[in-house]
Amino acid sequence: APSNPATEFSYNQDVVGIPEFAGPKVGARSNLVTMEVELKPDSAGVLYALGAFSGGLSLWVDKGQLSYEYNLFEIQRTRIDTQGALPSGKVKIEIESRLAEPKRAAPMDVVIRVNGQEVAKGRVPVTASLAFTANDAFDVGLDSYSPVSLAYFDRAPFKFNGRIGQVTIRYL
Repeated sequence: APSNPATEFSYNQDVVGIPEFAGPKVGARSNLVTMEVELKPDSAGVLYALGAFSGGLSLWVDKGQLSYEYNLFEIQRTRIDTQGALPSGKVKIEIESRLAEPKRAAPMDVVIRVNGQEVAKGRVPVTASLAFTANDAFDVGLDSYSPVSLAYFDRAPFKFNGRIGQVTIRYL
């Protein structure tokens, strides 16, 4: 399958429906996602998503916490949630994902930081070897096609109700 040769990506909130093969490989490569987000106490919605209900990953905010889910083809779902209230106003969110070994399907360690402070971490036991789907997409600010997570399945596309500034993704 064709693959985007880029190693760094820059997006804004208007990016929806980038075919998975052309978007960032956040589910299969070590990477750092950095986002500028304006949060309020009632902030809710998907910040970014890749893939679909059949397999993918997503980061969303709901009820004062960030949640990250890695859905390995509905066989295994790994969810990492922050604890405690998120700050209001402009915040910097970072999701650092590192493969534990340089091989396909390796475990992935995920760290979530808000304004430079670690707020959650976890391990995805097995990652997708290449891609999640042939027909879904990478989105910023919503989950446009089939929702990755059961947590917001009934609210899909679960559009973020705030403002997302710059989103930068780079491979590590």
